[in-house]
Amino acid sequence: MATMSPPGRAAPAFAQLYPAVAPALHAWASMRLGSGDRGRIAPEDLTQEVWLRAFEIFAKFDAARMAFRPWLFAVAKHVLLEVRRRLRHARPEQAALGSTSRLWALDQVPEEVTSISRRLAKDEALQRFLDRLHQLDPVELQTALHCGIEGMPQAEAAARLGELPATTAKRWQRLREHMRTWGAPLGLLADE
Repeated sequence: MATMSPPGRAAPAFAQLYPAVAPALHAWASMRLGSGDRGRIAPEDLTQEVWLRAFEIFAKFDAARMAFRPWLFAVAKHVLLEVRRRLRHARPEQAALGSTSRLWALDQVPEEVTSISRRLAKDEALQRFLDRLHQLDPVELQTALHCGIEGMPQAEAAARLGELPATTAKRWQRLREHMRTWGAPLGLLADE
């Protein structure tokens, strides 16, 4: 796999920040991809597409304005919307290919990123954690996704959920305690 030429000093900074958030990004991709998406794109492919896009625009990242984790998930949300748009407009023979790596060239993603993605896809503890998450009711699942994985402020999560911030805060506090007993991989939850 070819590697991208690093844009100055941004590459080392990105390379230091990304691995800590990679488990959460993989979990997010797994949770965001519905059953209709999964036949056409794998979570690890979406994760690599997000890495590529975030790496390309990392020079615009401003740590004084936003932490890396929420910035990366903002990029991820845009990438997911774009991927879904592409899949909707793909011809049937393209849709049958099964992954974004075949639909869109990801040959610029360095081997260390693909190895992280492959490792996360095979991580049994992460898979068990995701299975537990999928057993939550829809509001709890969205709370865990927004507050725990994306690191969204509770007030913003409450607004998205259409409820009072205190309600979201209490739910997230309870969920966080349960999730910690599930053996979440390090770095999966935003407040670790």
